Amino acid sequence: MDEFINIAAHELRTPIQPILGLSEIVRNRLDGEQRECMDVVMRNARRLQRLTQNILDVAKIENHSLSLNKESI
Repeated sequence: MDEFINIAAHELRTPIQPILGLSEIVRNRLDGEQRECMDVVMRNARRLQRLTQNILDVAKIENHSLSLNKESI
């Protein structure tokens, strides 16, 4: 199950960067309602990006492979 989660998270994460990058390029060429629609696409792509990162973090925590750097503040 852990391997499946890890693979699925990586497979989801792979297309997110091009979606965000190309969406930004297209967004800059749009105006009005079209731009607002592209903002929705980008907002949801960032949300998916955070979700996949959280899944990977949870998998690391469960596998005891997440290292934390503690510092006094």
